[in-house]
Amino acid sequence: MKLFSPLLCFTLVFATVFTTAGFKAVSAEVPYDSYNYSYWEKAVPSAVPYKPQAIIDGRAEAYGAFQSPEDLFVTKDNDIYILDSGNNRIVVLDEAFQLRKVIDGFQNGGAADTFNNPQGIFVTGEGSIYVADTDNQRVVELTNEGELIRIINRPESDVIRAGFEYYPTKIAVDQAKRIYVVSRGVYDGIIEFDSDGVFTGFTGANKVTFNPVDYLWRVLATREQRARMSLFIPIEFNNVDVDADGFLYTTNSELNTQTPIQRLNPTGTDVIRKEGYHDIVGDLVYPHTGENAGGSTFIDISVNEYGMYSALDAKRGRIFTYDEDGNLLYIFGQLGNQTGTFRTPVAIDRLEDNILVLDKGFHRLTVFRPTEFGRLVNQAVMHYNIGNDAISAEYWEKVLRLNANYDIAYIGIGKALLMEGKNEEAMEYFLNGHSRKYYSKAYKRYRQEVMRENFGTIMGALLLFPALIIGWKAAGAVRRRRGKAVVE
Repeated sequence: MKLFSPLLCFTLVFATVFTTAGFKAVSAEVPYDSYNYSYWEKAVPSAVPYKPQAIIDGRAEAYGAFQSPEDLFVTKDNDIYILDSGNNRIVVLDEAFQLRKVIDGFQNGGAADTFNNPQGIFVTGEGSIYVADTDNQRVVELTNEGELIRIINRPESDVIRAGFEYYPTKIAVDQAKRIYVVSRGVYDGIIEFDSDGVFTGFTGANKVTFNPVDYLWRVLATREQRARMSLFIPIEFNNVDVDADGFLYTTNSELNTQTPIQRLNPTGTDVIRKEGYHDIVGDLVYPHTGENAGGSTFIDISVNEYGMYSALDAKRGRIFTYDEDGNLLYIFGQLGNQTGTFRTPVAIDRLEDNILVLDKGFHRLTVFRPTEFGRLVNQAVMHYNIGNDAISAEYWEKVLRLNANYDIAYIGIGKALLMEGKNEEAMEYFLNGHSRKYYSKAYKRYRQEVMRENFGTIMGALLLFPALIIGWKAAGAVRRRRGKAVVE
């Protein structure tokens, strides 16, 4: 009994601390399988990168249960802003998930004002809170204490089409204080306001793609038939995030776009890197019939300071994480009724190395922490991003011990070897990682290396070869003259 007493005491203390913090720990059992896609576009088993750690729903807390929450935002100071839309309020928690404050209204011109089904939130580095107050058709900017700074209403401009309706759903603010608003039913792109809240235009309008057969049918159809057909119009974004360099990461859930995830530069051009094996579309293998038919339906995206971005698939409740080059690093999560699964996932963000997913259907926030495999992958990507190639390779070596078929690890090690000038060794790793691009680069450098090392021998051979030819021809001429002399 003496041996078990310390363990029992620790368990009781642990449970007490996390219950007090509103942090309900969950079972260590992972309620889903993990997989990734091979070079050949086959779904293959993979080590689990993240597992559920806790559930936060407010039921046992003084601030009360969440009701249909729509969005969340994690600040650089690790404060967590949950937009509790069904209760028309903002719940702010610290990194230990203890309550900091609740903002459920504000003074507007001397009168009390409230939100009406808000669906998007963003907090700047200075602490200003921007809320997409959807059914009030406005954007509200508050101080960190919840005092009104300004209201940004419907944009006014000659370029806005007739019948334009303003229902802001998501919002982001860059370092220059430009405000980007996603609005329901807007096909023109993301609405952009300057730092003064003045409308400056639309950015990043999605290009339309269509099936030539559908177009032919539209040409041949009658007026009534064309009226029943879907229109070839640009689709709308459904979410937006901004990275440390001010680029916008966007998602849309339509099928007729070039990519459901984009990285927009200041001119609105998609500059996302696509150096991975496959398109950045989530699942490559999926059912074509039934309730879950079709590809992934991205509903939110979160990007960190190392270029990694995680996209939330609402259709199957999965999180797809890519590096800055577009390599698919890992996949986890699913829909279901078990703890750690989702009913209606709507938002995703990062709390340091943890991933937070907000579930509107279950009215709760799920905290996922990385497994050893996930932690190693994250560290490898981070060190590569900041230029520590050798350290990155060390982490990739550890990843391969957990998953020997993890192609990206071979490529990561190959890149480090390439930086060290070990071109021949790098070629072998790029071959194992199925990277034609980097294999060609390593082969080119290796060929130049061989040429430099054997330059003297090669040049000597090149100079000797003509001399041998000349000598051979001269010797032949001598033999012919001697033979002619003998005959005479």
